Amino acid sequence: MAEIRKRRLKAKPLLYIIGFLMVTNLIFLIGWITKDGAPPDAEAEVVAQVGDEEITRQEWLHAIEVRHGKEILQQLINQSVMEQSADKYDVAVSEEELDQELSMLRSVLNVYDQASLPNESVLKEELKTDLILEKLIATEAEISEEDLRTYYDENEELYSVPEMYRLSQIVLPTAEDAAKAMEELENGSSFEAVARERSIDPVTASQGGQLGFIPENTESVDATVLNAAASVSPGEYTDVFQTQDGYAILYVHETVPGVKFEFEEVRGKIERQLALEKMTTPVTAESFWDEYSIDWFYGPAE
Repeated sequence: MAEIRKRRLKAKPLLYIIGFLMVTNLIFLIGWITKDGAPPDAEAEVVAQVGDEEITRQEWLHAIEVRHGKEILQQLINQSVMEQSADKYDVAVSEEELDQELSMLRSVLNVYDQASLPNESVLKEELKTDLILEKLIATEAEISEEDLRTYYDENEELYSVPEMYRLSQIVLPTAEDAAKAMEELENGSSFEAVARERSIDPVTASQGGQLGFIPENTESVDATVLNAAASVSPGEYTDVFQTQDGYAILYVHETVPGVKFEFEEVRGKIERQLALEKMTTPVTAESFWDEYSIDWFYGPAE
């Protein structure tokens, strides 16, 4: 029983990844595309040129709407439904709870999952929506104090978040290339610009080198990376060092101290987890749609 419980708890953060990568990235993208509040005639702006062919902003936005529009709009409606339900049923989500969820999520994601996540504010909005739903479900469940304590004791190690480094990287194929990149940094070029221009890692290069938060005890990252990160202070970049993928330079944005959450700090989280496990029929944000008057582009709410 204990092993089953541990597996279920560990699997839960991985479910977030699917939702974040498929939905919140798209919301963030559309927000970035339209954030300047450009007038309608700006839709003719060319966003890409392929030979003699131009791709306009209007074509780009239309393609996003056709391929992902329903999912994004549904997500936005769900956020609104959950926020209104929180007011209706007197459910609150504190900043401390969001930070706790965020730190535990970061501690279980690998480097490339993190590199694909949206920014922290978008991530917190999605976490808040999920937390409100879980709290609404938990209000209907009867969980004993003994069950809560037992769950914590059997999964205690999962509530210990190790120290983490927030890193960016530049990966080069040869020592000579790495030396050129280091020279540019020393001459005042920004780490992000050099990463975009020179790094051969396709995922992080497109993000300006951002690796995200790396736990000090992770096994998914080359040990030489962790050793290099530990050798400098936040706000500094490392010397060139060799990895399995070539030669690398790291920039350490910050070091986040590890934390062990005591029972009372995660009591609510455990209660929600046990309530979810008791559910025989899945409850989603859409389950609350019939409590509100919802009229959307894709027809009447079902």
